[in-house]
Amino acid sequence: MEKESIIQIDVNSSKKPINQMIYGNFVEHLGQCINNGLWAYKPVNVPLVDSNPRLLGMRQDVLQASKDLGISILRAFGGCYSDVYHWKDAIGPYINRKIVRNKAWGQGIKRVIVGLGPKIKNFFGTDEFLTFCEEIRAEPYLNVNYGTGTPEEAADWVEYCNGSEDTEYGLLRVKNGRKKPYNVKFWGIANEIYGWWEKGHEKYPENYADNYLKFAKAMREKDPSIKLIACGCQKEGWNQTLLKKLGEDWIDYLSIHKYLPGLRTSFLRSKHPHNNRLYYALIASPILFEDIISETWKDITTALGKETHVRIAFDEWGVWYLLTDVIRTNYNLLDGIWTALILMIFQKMSNHCPIANWAQLINCIGTFNSDPNGIVLTPVYLALKMFVDHSYNNIIEGVEVSCDVFNSEKYAHIPKFQNTPFIACNATVSDKSDNLAIILVNKHFIENRIAKLKINGFNPNDEGTIIELNSESTNDYNTKNNRDKIQLKDRRVHNFKQEIKIKLPAHSVTILKLKKSK
Repeated sequence: MEKESIIQIDVNSSKKPINQMIYGNFVEHLGQCINNGLWAYKPVNVPLVDSNPRLLGMRQDVLQASKDLGISILRAFGGCYSDVYHWKDAIGPYINRKIVRNKAWGQGIKRVIVGLGPKIKNFFGTDEFLTFCEEIRAEPYLNVNYGTGTPEEAADWVEYCNGSEDTEYGLLRVKNGRKKPYNVKFWGIANEIYGWWEKGHEKYPENYADNYLKFAKAMREKDPSIKLIACGCQKEGWNQTLLKKLGEDWIDYLSIHKYLPGLRTSFLRSKHPHNNRLYYALIASPILFEDIISETWKDITTALGKETHVRIAFDEWGVWYLLTDVIRTNYNLLDGIWTALILMIFQKMSNHCPIANWAQLINCIGTFNSDPNGIVLTPVYLALKMFVDHSYNNIIEGVEVSCDVFNSEKYAHIPKFQNTPFIACNATVSDKSDNLAIILVNKHFIENRIAKLKINGFNPNDEGTIIELNSESTNDYNTKNNRDKIQLKDRRVHNFKQEIKIKLPAHSVTILKLKKSK
């Protein structure tokens, strides 16, 4: 007999807006993300874009998949690569653009991994990226070169993107074919600069703060309206020291990153692991994201006060198993379910963390993959699309779940957890409270569950819609040989009342959408 879980949803309880920028993404000159990912240097058997002269090296299927994902904010060009990237190498006529070595990902031991740090031809530069953002209706977010660049170089980039034709670099943009300013709002200064792996590594937050301010002041001189993002860290004392030294005037967001279950650097390992231990460890791990956001928010308010305007940008997050994943990888159903659980955390905490960027968009730890004959939408892509298309703008705080629990073991960077609920639930509602979306995850590896929903303050219509992400096994993939094995499935359901019973298949994500009865 299938176990029953009781979920109480009070639509009359307090609600918080969900900032749509939690549905963001990220691209970098790494592996096959841009090189033969976003930009097709090698011949392919699918049509290229012919409608926009800035995107003639982009595939139509890649552009359409990026549009369909509903990306709200897109970060570029790194990541680690941002701290070696000189934007002036990648503007103007293609024949004049500078071909450069990948000094972030093509050095040292990384050179033995073919394809990790490709040479950069720079056909996909500032104008192409910002045109791409306009095509897919994503807010652009540029990370300036702190590590090997200068405040003047960063300020020139701001002027190129946002300046009028009366300015030196605004005029250069016009000469390169773009009269209207791009008005890029979000600018990051450095990436993971606390790390030994980063070019320009800063061991002490005081030093970073001093140099950050030089960049921030030069950039704001070109455009006072831009929003600035500083590099945060879980290292003890970093965030508070940095924030106290910067003050509120020169920072709008503090950046944090997290990948799970943790990087495996073995060159011999070529397949993602699949077992019960990994499954339950990963499924239990979203609490780590909640803790990181809470701890970072505590750092912000301790340093700047509870009324501060500064917020968190979780501008890199995702599943990362193997070093070679950054060339190209594929994700299975487990990874899609985990993605949904993290998105549920972001929905609940977007008042403190209003920006989140899955890393990365295509091929390189990507939401979807490309090959010469087509694309493959991974379960991670499907989970992101599911939330973008079927969640509403407000999270309901009055949700209580009563269900059985499980314990998980330590795996890689994930500690063991006890008493993790098998069922997760978010309830989102439209601005007028006339549409309700109930997001449900059954985390059990093999067993179905029955969810008994008790809804207060919302009398549903007789008909609703169920959207489901599921497959026979948590280790199922979409591949170039079976591109549609896993799909989002929807069906109409009837005879709803304020108490609803719904079957939740094992290892599944379900969204129940209801309209209020008139």
